Amino acid sequence: MQRIPALVFRRLRKLAALSGAEWRDLVVAQVALLRAQWRVWRAPTGTLVAREPVSESAAPGDRDRAYAIALAVSRVAEHGLFRPFCLVRALALQALLTANGIRGSDVRVGVRRENGAFAAHAWIVWRGDVLGDRLDHVARFVEVEDLRVVTKR
Repeated sequence: MQRIPALVFRRLRKLAALSGAEWRDLVVAQVALLRAQWRVWRAPTGTLVAREPVSESAAPGDRDRAYAIALAVSRVAEHGLFRPFCLVRALALQALLTANGIRGSDVRVGVRRENGAFAAHAWIVWRGDVLGDRLDHVARFVEVEDLRVVTKR
């Protein structure tokens, strides 16, 4: 009989310790990531990210709930059915925040040069806080202020 590796056992114990609400959040997050991935595949270039002018301090919503949703999306992105790119994660998180009455989240995009190559990253900001990402990681990118895409006429 084969033994369960220690890492798998620890992960199973963590899953077993989750509350019903946390399990629900994980399932909903997985569906949101799948929908966001489909949206990225299907949407015309330049139509996915648009800024809403909302005062960061006036953005309504429950802070604890926002962080719980962000945690669920991060967990599922790392351990779920697939490993989505940052834009998919950001779009899924934004959709879930909005669905939970948490308004005013903003998808941010940044760029940097890494070992001579161009790198880009997307993340969510709500009430001035980065959600679902590490602040030290986001800080390594220069935010792009104007996300409009020039199209052929």
